[in-house]
Amino acid sequence: MKRISLSQNGILPNTDVTEALYQLFCENTSNAEFVFENADYYFSKKDILKFDYSLSNTTELPERALGIWFKDMNSCVLEGNGARFWFEGHMQPITLDNCESISVKDITINWKKPLVAEGTVLAATDTYADVYISPENFPHRLNNEWLEFDVGGGEWYELCNRSQIIFEPHFRTVRRKTGDSFWIKNITACEERNVYRFWLHGFSGAEVGDILVLRHNERYHAGIFTERCKNISFENIIVHSCGGLGCLSQFCEDITYKQMHFIPDRSLGRVITNGRDDGMNITCNKGKITITECTFIGLMDDPINVHGCSVTAEEVVDAKTLKCHYKHEQAMGFLYWATAGDEIAFIDRNNMSRLASFKVNSYNLENRDTFTLEFENELSESILKLVEGGKIALENLTNTAEVVCTKNRFGSCRARGMLISTPKPVLIENNYFESSGSAILVAGDANNWFESGECNDVMIRNNTFTNACLTSDYEFCQGIISICPTIPNPEIDKPFHKNITIENNVFDTSDTQVLYAFSCENLQFSNNVIFKSNAAEKWHPSNSKITLSYCVDSRIEGNTFVGKFEQKTDLIEDNCENIKMQ
Repeated sequence: MKRISLSQNGILPNTDVTEALYQLFCENTSNAEFVFENADYYFSKKDILKFDYSLSNTTELPERALGIWFKDMNSCVLEGNGARFWFEGHMQPITLDNCESISVKDITINWKKPLVAEGTVLAATDTYADVYISPENFPHRLNNEWLEFDVGGGEWYELCNRSQIIFEPHFRTVRRKTGDSFWIKNITACEERNVYRFWLHGFSGAEVGDILVLRHNERYHAGIFTERCKNISFENIIVHSCGGLGCLSQFCEDITYKQMHFIPDRSLGRVITNGRDDGMNITCNKGKITITECTFIGLMDDPINVHGCSVTAEEVVDAKTLKCHYKHEQAMGFLYWATAGDEIAFIDRNNMSRLASFKVNSYNLENRDTFTLEFENELSESILKLVEGGKIALENLTNTAEVVCTKNRFGSCRARGMLISTPKPVLIENNYFESSGSAILVAGDANNWFESGECNDVMIRNNTFTNACLTSDYEFCQGIISICPTIPNPEIDKPFHKNITIENNVFDTSDTQVLYAFSCENLQFSNNVIFKSNAAEKWHPSNSKITLSYCVDSRIEGNTFVGKFEQKTDLIEDNCENIKMQ
């Protein structure tokens, strides 16, 4: 492998290296190691580094502004040696497109003017909160009773009117029972400089001294984006700021994230803020996704979300060909949703049962939300009738991944900790959770978010769930572990998820429901220890430690409950069959 020193090629620290680095990559597309110094490097928007990428779970744009762009490269290493990469404005720091055997390691991603802001609550009532915002740490201005933030490059973005999250200042966790309650009507200036009165839609739960994480702009770019890549590893990378999903991997195979740390840059006065949305969004991948020894703190959405992208089939072109539609505005226009030979599952959107599967002959994207699929063989008459009735969703089974998630710290963030929707084996082991919503959500949907994926083999063991888990109410958060697919009309003989084992874990909870399971077969919840925490009073509406709904052939056994719990029952069963509890 050729070792390329950047400084020896005229790419020097403390300069804008955007274009020169791209040219160096173009000249060395394989068997090369690019070596940085432990120093500062700067990136800015260049016309040469703009491209039309369709990013999953991301706001649509005509083109993305790129920083580091690996395209059609193989067997290369980016050795950071602790380098600090500085970006300005809305950019995508690292993009890998159609690459194989690439390693990126030992770098820090940051902005001088961050893409998420924060403020300190000085006063709070039922109708308003007075908030101080540092002009040095979070440059801003008041414009027509609304705040705008400077993110560099001459770009200003307006504060969103919702989803500002309240963190209490001592443990720096999301304040209990506040969740998404901080909704803003308008903003006025107070007498004191850089103090603003946030007029609210009702009581928010904020208290004096709390830290508000203030999301502005849209999720336009990922921090690290990989598409059509294979055998990629990211190691020892710190993300201090990001304007969208932290790491987005789509249509890739075999990705490893090791020692990825989403943490605030406290040297620049940021107490909580780093990422605007999810930490890692793993969409339509295959092979194995490994996430280990990572840290997620203060993110404004789920630290990890592994899922597919389901679509609807609504029009029959001929016996082999269907016209299909992307349904979610932040998941469409993909060039690689299917390729020849992929196996496609047909799902009844009403009860979410899998009806059949067929192999693809060709995929043709017609526009951002419409494509045609031609299959190798003719579809059955019964399938074609359901398609014409708009009752069918499609899921690409080939683009589903095995997941290994071990030794990670899921610090307090907005919403859930880890979302799983994949039929391949999943291991969640030796992790530490303090997510303000459900720690783990086993999801699955073809009607709302269209993040598909029934689970057939999930092992959750030897994890610690602290009393900071599920302290606020978010979507699908029925228990600390919530098995909660979206099924309009469930049927007991058609369970959606199968073979989920939850064993040898430790829970510390203030009378919050530990497990909620819906539409599951062969669920095992065994040998767990559940401690009654006195950190707070009971708030969750459930009066059961465990609730099962439309579950069959499942066992709850060998668990130990320590302390005096307020829940009236240990287990509630709703439309279940053959449930054993010991």
